[in-house]
Formats: sequence, structure tokens, C-alpha cells
Amino acid sequence: MISGALLLAGCGGGGSVNSSGSTPVGTPAPTPAPTPPPIPAPPPSAADSAEYKASRAVVGAKAAYAYDRGITGKGVTIAVIDTGIATGNAEFAGRISPDSKAFENKIARCATCAPETVTFALDDVKGHGTQVASVALGARNGSGVHGMAYDATLLALKIAAPDLENVAATSVIKEGDGANAMSIAPAITYAVDKGAFVVSMSLNGVAGGTIVADQRAAMDHVVRNDRILVQSVSNFVDDQSAGPGTITRNLVGDQFENKANFLFGIRVDASLRAPSGNGLPGELADRTLAVVATDVQVTGIDGQLVTVTGNSFAAPAIAGAAALLKQYWPQLGGKAISRILLDTATDLGDKGADQLVGVGLLNVEAAMKAQAPSSAFAAAETVLARYSSLTLSGPFGSGGQLSDKAGRMIVFDRYGRDFTMTGSNGPRRHGAGLLAGAMLGTADPAWLAARSGDARLGYTSTTIGRWSGVRSNRPATIAFSPAAGQMVTLSANVAVGQGSGIAGSALRGVIATPVGTSSSWTANGWSAGFASGASRSDRAALRSVSLVTPLGLGVELTDLAERDQVLGLRGAAGFALTAGRTTLATLTARRSIAGVLLSARATASTTRVSGGSDLLRFTGPMTGSAFAIDAAHRLGRGTVTLGLSSPLRLERARAVVEVPVTYDLVTGALATRMATVDLTPTAREMDVEFGWSSALSPASSLRLGLAHAFDAGHVAGVQDTAGFVALVLR
Repeated sequence: MISGALLLAGCGGGGSVNSSGSTPVGTPAPTPAPTPPPIPAPPPSAADSAEYKASRAVVGAKAAYAYDRGITGKGVTIAVIDTGIATGNAEFAGRISPDSKAFENKIARCATCAPETVTFALDDVKGHGTQVASVALGARNGSGVHGMAYDATLLALKIAAPDLENVAATSVIKEGDGANAMSIAPAITYAVDKGAFVVSMSLNGVAGGTIVADQRAAMDHVVRNDRILVQSVSNFVDDQSAGPGTITRNLVGDQFENKANFLFGIRVDASLRAPSGNGLPGELADRTLAVVATDVQVTGIDGQLVTVTGNSFAAPAIAGAAALLKQYWPQLGGKAISRILLDTATDLGDKGADQLVGVGLLNVEAAMKAQAPSSAFAAAETVLARYSSLTLSGPFGSGGQLSDKAGRMIVFDRYGRDFTMTGSNGPRRHGAGLLAGAMLGTADPAWLAARSGDARLGYTSTTIGRWSGVRSNRPATIAFSPAAGQMVTLSANVAVGQGSGIAGSALRGVIATPVGTSSSWTANGWSAGFASGASRSDRAALRSVSLVTPLGLGVELTDLAERDQVLGLRGAAGFALTAGRTTLATLTARRSIAGVLLSARATASTTRVSGGSDLLRFTGPMTGSAFAIDAAHRLGRGTVTLGLSSPLRLERARAVVEVPVTYDLVTGALATRMATVDLTPTAREMDVEFGWSSALSPASSLRLGLAHAFDAGHVAGVQDTAGFVALVLR
């Protein structure tokens, strides 16, 4: 006998999915694996846009990793202490905090003049504040460039100093080019009080007198509220930006007591090289991050792009990165996020912190990923495998809620950040090529068909060669007529419980085809049958009885006994699934109308489970259903068939399972809970089948078929197509 099945396309497998920011831990490799569908094109990345590519600081920090996961700084406030903001600029439309303000300046026009207060408008007339803010949070609007945290809220704080040169008694006080050192401390304190998480300050210099204590008190306020202050390193050649008497030293303290909530920003060029003659972070090199801030484009006060260079544009990028982390992990404070950004920076130049690039290049992608030893992720994967390593069968679909609850858990990295981890080893599905295999069915030659008055003995052999090491299996059939109008057929070593197409295979996707014996009796339109067989693995035994009346109505009762599995579902020893017992009741109907033979089957099932453990224990019996409708019509020398069917699907399947909840990647501490899960599928498979068969000679036949499954495997959206050609020659 020669036969073959051609699989045209198959349903797809699964994959591990991690939540935003988590480290990928693998991709499932089911065995056997269903034929994968065409790999879909990956979704577009934020990195593909021209606006992103033009934003050099953002590109250098690999911030697209955060954007692709919906992390944009939304809900986090960044305070920019500078020369104000272009309030009408579209880059900040709708995101300028109403608490933004310009701080007052107390002046005296002459030595004997009365003191007066001068307050400038918030609008930026110098441009520096607007340019700096665009690096931190300029809008992503499809043109120009965008900032690091483009959905964050801007708290613009203007501390412009007045220009008192040649001031007359009646002249208008204009803004100077510098900042008012006396306004720095009030602005920092105000920013914290108004809810800013990170304060960006692109200025430096020296300050003494009473200002020293004020600035230290302001930074103490930042630390007490666990916020972050980011400052730019000086642009001056060889300037020690954190030396005694500098604003930086006033803030962090003589002994650097406040440095845990402080970050320095320094520039590199697009090739990640440090410029010559730049300022130095001094004793705060270990708190310094490098950012691409040489010849970068920013937004000016008129909305046009401006090319700039300077450490001033490093600090706001770091502030934006801190806002991204704060959005995703709102429970983290400034000290923790500062530490994460420093620890995950890409090392440049000499190993470790140095005066040219600090600890290295700001790296948002690395900062968003879980940080723990590699062995910790392997241990976590082992934990997940213990709870989710089930092999699912057809009636369960994808396992309903099981994958969501037992196949994932929250893991905590060394910073206490939570990530959702999805296991790569379960639950799995078995049954590769089921659609094609079920279509192929049996290929009995035409001369074995029993007719009234016949007395025939048939014997076929499928002996396997001696080198295969597998015992041969020899089907045998005998048919005889004990009386006129009656026929008895006895068969041994034949497939049991499988029809000539998918319509007759309610248990497709549950067990391998059982092999055993069958017998049938027909007389005067009545027929009765009995069949019994076992799967090759001895995990399943099938017995069935059937009765059909002269009206074409019939009933079948089937008993499926399984060992160490339940409706094909299997688990490791820890699941302790001892046995499953399934009873199927099927109503059948056959009727010929206008030369078309119509057949219908409706099946209901009940399954009881023995055994189980805390890992998985079924509550009560499971129920399921299946149906099939097909039509056959003679066409030429053959028969054409068209069918619609659905294999066994569980309608009720509840279990109590132990599921992992949290796992600490550093300590290995695991927390679990008991949960009730619904294992019923999310969809119902619907199969459409077309077939044709013909007897080529008394001893030869030709069969072919094509079928398509919608929601294949009872999984919504999965498609499966199969076809076969079977040729029997004797």
C-alpha cells in the first residue's frame, strides 16, 4: 500500500512575553511543535521615525526601548531652572505646569537708592531655557526633534538676573545674561514643593556668604523628599565643577553628604568621544553621566531648530531619563533611580569613573531592564517551569486562564523593581499535524467492503522492516453472512474510533489512534457494533458500542480510560494525575435526500479525574461537546464529500492550582498562592472539509481531501489548513 499526507499550512506555536522593561528570558520550544505560521512583521519602533533619529541625545541613550513599551514620562513633572520658557512654543503645548513662575530680584539702583523688587515675565527672551527644556521633554509631534520624556510635565522656573550696568533712576531694568544665585535655593525648594520629581539645572559657578547655607538647605529638602537634582558640569576649560565654593559643593555638602540624590551631566560627541578642554566633575566623577550633547539640534524660542553644543544639554537628557523610570516604577525615589542610571551606564574610555565621561554613557534601555545575576534568571525560569510545565491537548485549547496565572510571575531585581516574567517552558500543546493526520484516516481497499450475501476473508500486511526494531502490525478482517440479509464483520489490529475523515474524529487532538478489534452486525436496516483498542503508548484505552435503526437514527456510547493523563493533558510527576475516565454519548443520523447522503453527529462528554496535587487539582467533573455534519454524493466513478465539524471542546473545566506570585531574583524568595482557574478554551474550532474518493480497481483506491480549521485547536484567531492524497495499489 502506498499512501501520503501533504500538510499545506499549520497552526502557530506560542512565545514568551515580558512586560515593559523586563529582561527576555527565552522563547518556548514545544516538543512536538506545530508548524509555525509566517512570522509577522515586527511592529514599528519609535527608533524608525525621522524625528527620533534627529534627536541625538535620545538616540545615544537608546530611549526607543522605553517608548516602544509606552513609557514616555507621562504624569511626571520635570522642573527646569533656567531663563524661562517660550510659553507659546508648540513643543510644550498643554504640558507647562500652571505653577511655573519667574522668581523676583531684589535690587538697588544706586548705593543710596531704596531697594526694589524686579520680576521678569516667564517667557524666555534669551533662548537657553527653552533649548534646555526641549532636550528634557520637547514634544514628539512628527517634526524636528523631541525630548527624552516627551509626555512629561514642565515646571519652568525662571531665575534670570537683572542687568544693572548703566542703570539710571528711571530706566527699565532688563534681563542679564546670567542667573541670580540668590534665586537658586528658593527655586529648588519651590520645585520640590510643587511636585517636581527631578530638577534640571544647566548652570554652574561659585557662591558664598548666606547663599551657601540656603543652597545646602534646598538640597537637604530634595533629599528628605527623595527627589533628584541634575546639574551640568561647567563648560570652562579644566574647571573643577564640584570644587570648594562652587554651587555644586554648596548643594551636596563639604563631605558630599547629599550626593546620593545628585547627578552631574557631561557631554560627548556623536562618536562618543569626550571633547578637549571641557569642564571636569572632580570628586563627583562617580555621579556623572555622559550624554551626546555636541552639535545637537534643539528647539529655539521661535520654534525653529537650533544647533548647540555644551554640557547644558546633558543635564536635561538625564532628567528626562529619570522621569521615564519614575513613570514606570512610581514607587522608586530619587536615590534609587539615580543609582540605577549610574549602574546601567555604558562604560566609555577608561574602565570605571573618570574625569572625561564620568561613569559612562546614559543608557535608558539598560536602565529599564531587570538587573540581577544571570544565574538568578535561570533559577526563576526553573521555578516557573515547575508550575506551568503541562502538556495541553486539543479539548483545553490554550489552557484558558492557566497560562496567565501559572505561566508568569512578578520578579524583583536588585533595586526592588517589579517585572512580569513569562516562562519559556509551558504550558505546551501537543498534536502536530493533527488536521492532516485525521484527514488521512484509514485507507481500506474497496474489496474489503462487506455486502449482503458475501463471505470474504481479507488480510493485509504492513510489516515493518527487520532493521526498524519495531514489531510489525498485521490488520485482519473477516466478513460472513450467517443468514440472508445479515452480515457480520470481525476485524483485528485495526484503527478504532476513527472515521474516514475529520468529521468522525471527535477525539482528534486527545489521544493517538487506538488499535484493537472491532465487530459489527447488520440486518434489515439495523446495525450494531462494538470496538475496543488501546494507544501504542498504553496511556489510553477506548471501548465503544453503537446501534443504528432503520430510520437512520443511532446512538454511540464510548468509554475512554487514560493513565497518567486526562483527555490528553499531561504533567510532570509533581502534578500526580493518576487517571482520567471519560464517557462520550453520541447521537447520529443518516438520511439520503435527492441522491445526497446526509450524516450528522452530536457528542456530549463527561470526564472524571483521579489523583492530583496542590499544583493542579480538578474540582468536579469536566464536560465537553463535539459535532459534525457532512454530505456525500456520487460523482462519476467516485464520491464527493463536504463536511463541517468541531472536535471535542471542554465546556466546563475548573481546577485549583498553586501559582507563583513573586520571586526575588537576589534572595531567591518565592511567594505562591492557591487560585481557581477556568481551563475551558476561548474559542471553538470549526473545520470545513472537502473530499473525493474512487475505486480504481477491485484492489486499489484513490482518495484526496482538503480541509481548513478556523480557530484551530480552539484558540481564537489561529488558522490551520491541510490536504492529502492517498493512493492504495495492490
